[in-house]
Amino acid sequence: MKKLVFLVFVSLWFAGYGQLAQSFENFKNSSALQGATIGVSVLEVNSGNPIFEYNATQFFYPASIQKIITTACALQLLGSNFSYETKVYYTGNIANGKLNGNLVIEPSGDPTTNSKHFSNDLLEEVLSQLKAKGITSIAGEVLILGQPGQHNTPLTWLFEDIGNYYGVASKLFNYKQNMYTISFLQKADGLIPSIQEIDLPVSYKFDLKLTCSSAQKGDHSFILGAPFSLEREVVGTISAGTSIFKVKGANSNPEYSFVKELEMVLTVEHTKLAGIDKTLLFTQKSSALYSIAKVTNHQSVNLFAEGILNTLGLSFQNDYQTAAGIELIENYLKQSSADEKQVIIKDGSGLSRLNAMTPNFAANWMCDFYENKDFVNSLPVSGESGTMQYLNQVGLKGKVRAKTGSAEGVVNYAGYLTKDNGQVLAFSIFVNNAYQSRYSVRKEIGVFLERILVN
Repeated sequence: MKKLVFLVFVSLWFAGYGQLAQSFENFKNSSALQGATIGVSVLEVNSGNPIFEYNATQFFYPASIQKIITTACALQLLGSNFSYETKVYYTGNIANGKLNGNLVIEPSGDPTTNSKHFSNDLLEEVLSQLKAKGITSIAGEVLILGQPGQHNTPLTWLFEDIGNYYGVASKLFNYKQNMYTISFLQKADGLIPSIQEIDLPVSYKFDLKLTCSSAQKGDHSFILGAPFSLEREVVGTISAGTSIFKVKGANSNPEYSFVKELEMVLTVEHTKLAGIDKTLLFTQKSSALYSIAKVTNHQSVNLFAEGILNTLGLSFQNDYQTAAGIELIENYLKQSSADEKQVIIKDGSGLSRLNAMTPNFAANWMCDFYENKDFVNSLPVSGESGTMQYLNQVGLKGKVRAKTGSAEGVVNYAGYLTKDNGQVLAFSIFVNNAYQSRYSVRKEIGVFLERILVN
């Protein structure tokens, strides 16, 4: 009798697997994935047993799937309630509304300072605290301590990326997501647009080789420039027209921007003043790490991921740099159940094209961290939130939590599927070299995920 039950179970399992295998064949052979490289790993969360695999141990470019490593490790090692503390001091004395000394900021590596996603407004707090002490001018300077001469841009990032908003490096002092926006006045086809406004004081001189195009609509521009250079070359195209077109760039000198905005409200004389004795003005605490991780994974913010990676380096090796953070994570992997030979880490966000990961690693990683609910809840939900709102087929809505990873020719997912019977599956689907429309690739992935849910 037991043998009969076992055979029935096996036959049902193979029947389900066969249906899923056929669904995958339809997915793999769809016109949207013509020429693409595909890898899939689906595991039962509690046991880690495979449900379906294809090219599961082959390396793929993960893009922003890399953020699941950074955020999970940070939540595990730093704790969900970890927060940054930025300290502001002053030196000298106060007389007749003037600070006869310096304003000194001791940054903590907080990547969220004055971010649109959080409420920690350092500039407003500085002005408020100075006003409370009756200070209307500073005789000395605004000194921001930290890493002089270090730009912190990961060494493997592409030159075409590092001048643009998504190629933002995290420093010990960050301000307004280290980003600025240029408002261009569009012109007719083939003409160079003019700069109407830049929303933040930046130290750059712009060489415009950007043209307006009626044939190639949208933003196809690149801002080029090395981190320490004050020259920025803007190339590519934006839509032709007569309206305002906005392009976002990476600000590698957020200290400059903060001081300049402060000087718009407060007189800073920049007199060289001696004196090392500091008086604490206030300490600004960031939101808790679980909130930062949630925004990082929901909105796929590269700056936050790089900041979190560097914070791991600072917290455990006293070094706020990419290499230190990577070393810490690699040491963690060696002591965990993860197969460190199935992942190559070059940054925290996934922007480096030298990152590599197998679908098997990604799915097993999701299994390992399923009990960390702050990590699970940091992932957006299909059809409802973050970058997963676009995976909105009726059969998937609310049933998938996952991190997305996308770039030119890349559409990746890694996360959790919850079936109607309560069973939870960890999955990863990596699609590289997919040069059909991203919409069509995403749609085919959604169809395949629906089949996994019903099998």
